[in-house]
Amino acid sequence: MAAKLPWTPWHGVVKLREDVRTGTLSLADFAADLHDVMMQKGARPIYEDPARFFALTYPTFSLRELARDVVLRLAAKNTKAIRQLELTYGGGKTHTLVTLRHLVHDPASLPSLPAVEQFKSHIGAPLPKARVVALSFDKLDVEKGMEVRGPKGEMRWLKHPWSVLAFQIAGDDGLRALHADGKAEERETPPAEPLLVDLLSRPQAEGLSTLVLIDEVLMYAREKVAMAEVWRGRLIDFFQYLCQAVAKVDRCAMVASLLASDPEKSDPFGKELIAQIFEIFNRQKEEGVQPVQKEDVAEVLRRRFFETASIADTEAFRPHVTTAVANIAELDETVRKDRKNAEDRFLRSYPFHPDLTDIFYTRWTQLDGFQRTRGILRTFALALRDAEKWDTSPLVGPNVFLPAPDQKGIAEAARELTGIATREVTEGRG
Repeated sequence: MAAKLPWTPWHGVVKLREDVRTGTLSLADFAADLHDVMMQKGARPIYEDPARFFALTYPTFSLRELARDVVLRLAAKNTKAIRQLELTYGGGKTHTLVTLRHLVHDPASLPSLPAVEQFKSHIGAPLPKARVVALSFDKLDVEKGMEVRGPKGEMRWLKHPWSVLAFQIAGDDGLRALHADGKAEERETPPAEPLLVDLLSRPQAEGLSTLVLIDEVLMYAREKVAMAEVWRGRLIDFFQYLCQAVAKVDRCAMVASLLASDPEKSDPFGKELIAQIFEIFNRQKEEGVQPVQKEDVAEVLRRRFFETASIADTEAFRPHVTTAVANIAELDETVRKDRKNAEDRFLRSYPFHPDLTDIFYTRWTQLDGFQRTRGILRTFALALRDAEKWDTSPLVGPNVFLPAPDQKGIAEAARELTGIATREVTEGRG
């Protein structure tokens, strides 16, 4: 057996972001919040500020395709009015909705960043300015409603989803457009399609398109219908009228995420309810979208955990990959027989071992309890923060979840993984 070639530890090649290294990241830092972005109160700058947001965003091919379809629809250049996100828990659905909001809310003010340029280049057409409205159902209290921001920055508490929609589009005038007596008050029943067509068309008088973003439908619908069965019909009618109206208004698009991030909402009652809502959307929607694919995982992780300058030139990783694969080939006959493909695979995932990113995508993201920990990103951050101090491996592998050689007990990151696994077993999903 040949002597092992010397290598550089992964943290000697790529540099952890300061917020990862200092451990200042909370669970909330890994959870995009569409409502916070729409309200723009400074609660979540990392998502509310387009410059900070796009600095951490990887424009996957599927995400760029979705953005192009939505932008072209808003420019009246295609008929793909309704898109539905098909994602597992923790799969980046809200991040996708925030991306679309930032791209068309004020295109002229978008930051000059590589991610933004990638979106623009792929879209291949000017970005239209749109009136973006969001139905963040996880923030809509079934009894009190939610605070909503109007087009002029005015704030108001509203109870029903159609009221939330109308106020974001046209303020009090939007409420008047739906009210039988023309009052700036709420109505108790869902407005029919013609009223919604008029409402969704109103921004065009200001030269704007209309983009409707829907998140966490099941979370609200389940609680509302449980309170009163009459709401099953009202919500189904509302989504039916809304889908029909969006399809009829050119320069109007809707992107929806219907699943609840909290898997406890997906009990038999929740599944029955969401099946009825899915049926409504499936009548109008184009093909479903899954913005993050298996091959995107490594780049998503790189951008979230490491400083941009240290990961900008992926070809600079090649000598480190070559050394790592050479050492692995001494022990693994499969790698030894196909070094070229192995090097390409390891280069695509560097500094992560490709088997680790594969497990991340195919195993961990399928856990129902995954989202309640705000995904594996938080766990990964803890592992990298601690392992940087002692890990001498050329690649980020499973060992980063282990304690330091001189540490007793289990590492903090491993404790989080153990907690997820324990919930899966005790709640009957193991």
